[in-house]
Parts: sequence; structure tokens; C-alpha cells
Amino acid sequence: MRLHLKSHVAGQVWKLVTQVGDEILADQVILIVECMKMEIPIVSNTSGKLVELRVSEKDLLVENQTVAILETGQ
Repeated sequence: MRLHLKSHVAGQVWKLVTQVGDEILADQVILIVECMKMEIPIVSNTSGKLVELRVSEKDLLVENQTVAILETGQ
């Protein structure tokens, strides 16, 4: 099953913490968004394999934008 990870805030991608192919654990930070001078982590709520990153560092995000896709194996 594929899980779409979304940004819950608008902002700019400050840092990618993971890369495609990484095994992700539940509550692991995928990337960090800068919003109004705050660093907001985007975390996975389940474990799986990161199969796609849809953003790059410095990209602008809108609220609820899909930023990554995780293959959960369920």
C-alpha cells in the first residue's frame, strides 16, 4: 500500500532528511519545512520504504501538498 505524506503547513522546504530508497520508521522526520521563521518537521506516521520524494530543497509548498510517497507493505 502506498501512503502519501503531506505537508500540513505552507512554507519552503528547508532540508531533506531522507532520500528515496531509505527504510523509514514510524515518527521519523522525512523533511523540514520553514514556515514563518519556524522549522516544522514532516514525519511519517508509519514505517515503510520511501519510494518517491516530490519536492526538493528550497521548493515552495502549499498546505496539504503531497511531499513524499511511502510503500508500507500492508
